[in-house]
Amino acid sequence: MKIAMLSMEMVPFSKVGGLADVMGSLPIALSAFSKISVITPYYGQITENLYSKFSDQKLNTVTFKELEILNHKVKILKTEYKGIEVFLVSNKELFEREGIYLDKEGKPFEDEVLRYYVFSLAAESLLQDFDVIHCHDWHTTFTIILAKLKNLKNTIFTIHNIAYQGIFETEKLNFLNEEVKNLLFQYGEYYGKINLMKAAILLSDFVTTVSPNYANEIQNSSEFGMGLENILKQNSHKIVGILNGIDQELWNPKKDKHIYFNYSIENVEEGKKENKRRLLNDLNLKEAGYLFGIVARLDHQKGFDILANAVENLEIGKFNLVVLGTGNVEIQNSIKKLSEKYPEFISVNIGFDEALARKIYAASDFFIIPSRFEPCGLSQMISYKYGTIPIATRVGGLKDTIIDIFENKENGTGILIDKADPNLLYQAMNKAINLSTQDLQNLRKRVMQLDFSWSKSAQKYIELYQKLLSLKT
Repeated sequence: MKIAMLSMEMVPFSKVGGLADVMGSLPIALSAFSKISVITPYYGQITENLYSKFSDQKLNTVTFKELEILNHKVKILKTEYKGIEVFLVSNKELFEREGIYLDKEGKPFEDEVLRYYVFSLAAESLLQDFDVIHCHDWHTTFTIILAKLKNLKNTIFTIHNIAYQGIFETEKLNFLNEEVKNLLFQYGEYYGKINLMKAAILLSDFVTTVSPNYANEIQNSSEFGMGLENILKQNSHKIVGILNGIDQELWNPKKDKHIYFNYSIENVEEGKKENKRRLLNDLNLKEAGYLFGIVARLDHQKGFDILANAVENLEIGKFNLVVLGTGNVEIQNSIKKLSEKYPEFISVNIGFDEALARKIYAASDFFIIPSRFEPCGLSQMISYKYGTIPIATRVGGLKDTIIDIFENKENGTGILIDKADPNLLYQAMNKAINLSTQDLQNLRKRVMQLDFSWSKSAQKYIELYQKLLSLKT
């Protein structure tokens, strides 16, 4: 069985968000069961710079194919990553820019539809020999359309975050080939515009998303389905939720080079204590009970507009809080004011720093994830590996991966709140502050044994591929 995966980003070649991490891990896990190839753009200096952080060698590619597509000279480069065949679609004008999706003003590129169409046309030239074509997010919709037109069967489309759907005015699509345009307009029409994700959902054989609960939410609520809930509900027979995993070697406190003190389940208490002591010291904080950590995008979706209000209601001096993230300026400022008001106990760090992020996971007792919606969420899985207890909303993949300790003491793994509400978050943090040391120690050992490796997810994808192939024979 030969599988082709298509995505606009993949670690170690490009990264904007979690999609890149998934693409850097899932294909490798799948390769234990099947032959996997990935097709993704080559972003010039962005790709070279990122690759150099993952490898001490230069990116080594060979030119596999040269094409002319819509007056653009396109090269398909070939390389290998951890045993996976990777095809990099290269065109200087379309892909070698200052950003992957957005220009320096933070706006989508004017010609973004053209970029994704050219990418899909290049990818299509490689797809004849594959048994399954697995496309990730709306940017790859044109591949599904082209596969349909060329009678290349067996397509799977994965929704990583339904908030991003690829909705365009019809005139933006006038340059498309007539056949492509007709099929897109037939399946993607959306209140007088064109919705690329809608077309991908309708035209693919199966649609997956990144947790079972999120698959359920996006079909049954406009809050989560964001305008596509009815389409999804009508196609529920082909929608499958498969939980993402994490690379448990990459996130391993026993081997993590960035943390102050390496530890395992055997010496977790010593490890947590030493990592906390040194982190608080580096941030000039006075130790005051349990440490709450946050590493996140500080925006409305992630629920951090409720944080300041929740923290203000707690008894200052009974806990520490360390925040690392960037996002909405208003939300950043509301959180930053906490550290200005309580500099002895709270540290807020605006920006992103991989080493500091890992130190926070290792040092924290609790990790705060108050998302309004969360397709899967990886922070809770990473927290578990470091013996850190998540406090999260009961949504999406968070609900699939966290059992509330106050509802199930024997098997509990975290603290859940029903929605992103400052009073509910305050109550949860207050419960955490009052948790006994013994209960916390028992919890740490329990969560560190949880298995959220990619191998479990990969097995479910393989079963889906096999089901798809059996339906078509």
